[in-house]
Amino acid sequence: MKKTVKAVKPFIYDNNSNFKLAVYQKWKECGGGVVPSRPLEKYYERLAYHLDLPTLYQNSKEARLRFVEGASLRFDTFPDYLGYEIIPVIWDCWPRYVENMAKWFHKHKVQTAFFTSSQTAERMRSLCPNVNINHLPEAIETELYHAGKPLSERSIDYLEFGRCSRILDSTQFDKSIIVLSSRNERTGLKTRAQLADALADSKITLALTRLDNQPELAEGVDTLTQRYWECMLSGVVILGRAPQELIDIIGYDPVVHLDKDNANDQILGILEHIEDYQELVDRNRQRALEHGDWKVRIEWMMGVMKKQGYEV
Repeated sequence: MKKTVKAVKPFIYDNNSNFKLAVYQKWKECGGGVVPSRPLEKYYERLAYHLDLPTLYQNSKEARLRFVEGASLRFDTFPDYLGYEIIPVIWDCWPRYVENMAKWFHKHKVQTAFFTSSQTAERMRSLCPNVNINHLPEAIETELYHAGKPLSERSIDYLEFGRCSRILDSTQFDKSIIVLSSRNERTGLKTRAQLADALADSKITLALTRLDNQPELAEGVDTLTQRYWECMLSGVVILGRAPQELIDIIGYDPVVHLDKDNANDQILGILEHIEDYQELVDRNRQRALEHGDWKVRIEWMMGVMKKQGYEV
């Protein structure tokens, strides 16, 4: 008998946003089955971090799709690992988590798993040769981002947001460069909608992976993040470095390589010839619309599950 795959809504921490919720919603939109809301969840949510229980049995008719981070594996799968086959979709499984992840797979009889990092997926295949391990590249909700005006008509020269501000100090830029920085609380970049509006009105921004930003945490793993899709969908010139996963997906490098030692002059040069980059950013947006939405990933994932004998 084929097992039916049903997704479980990720825990929402005190009404805060949870990026995994977007994937769950896309699964529903694609026709995937879901588990009804569980009213007792709030009572065992905090306990889940501290419990490490065995699988008691596995339901013969149903498997549970769970959305998981490497640092919170038990929390993100509780209590379903007690009585169901778990099919995990896993983000941020850095090398320090891999050994424990493999042990957990063995303990709870995981048969199919998806990792957003290709390098982690490859490592897990060597540790769990009997598990069907797949690479599911990072994606995004493309409908939340808009093309904006042509580059020459945008009002922000350089948008600084996120961890990349550690790499370039915009306070050292030429005073002629108009900078909007998330480090300045007055900018109001506190919501995703505000960020989308700012991106669509910016000419240049910086995008780097954790391997560049926080190499001590990445531990050699270089993987695609949503930041690249955000920038591509917004038609902004991306300065930095593209992960190989992104290049493999879209077939070319969408990023202008950063010259860190001469960043000020590099940015001034791009701004002076900004019209020359319009074709690149238009192409980037089109590729992001074609390849960057979670719907594309979910449909592919459903196909993989069907080949493995699941019902979706």
